Amino acid sequence: MLDVPHELVEHVSWLIYARRRELNSTWRTLCCFHQALLALAHLRKNETFAQLAAGFEISEATAWRYVDETIDVLASWAPGLREAQAGLGEGDFVIVDGTLIPIDRVATDEPY
Repeated sequence: MLDVPHELVEHVSWLIYARRRELNSTWRTLCCFHQALLALAHLRKNETFAQLAAGFEISEATAWRYVDETIDVLASWAPGLREAQAGLGEGDFVIVDGTLIPIDRVATDEPY
């Protein structure tokens, strides 16, 4: 069982759908929703491509391509570093990969 919200799977599947429309891709083995499930299972549970392929009844190469395509879709949708910095709130910090982490500590300007 995948412990992610249904809304997340739907959102990712709509992003995949938009990418497929952009590429004019007419046919795929898995629908957008199942591709989103496959990729999220890999990212969340660290499922191997062999396990994903067996679970979704596709080849390992197809599982790899679906995960790779979904990661590209998510990466293109994610904000860049400048956008992330512009959206910073009080007490937020940016990690190199663009992740925002709220904290409850405030640094002092005094040296140790």
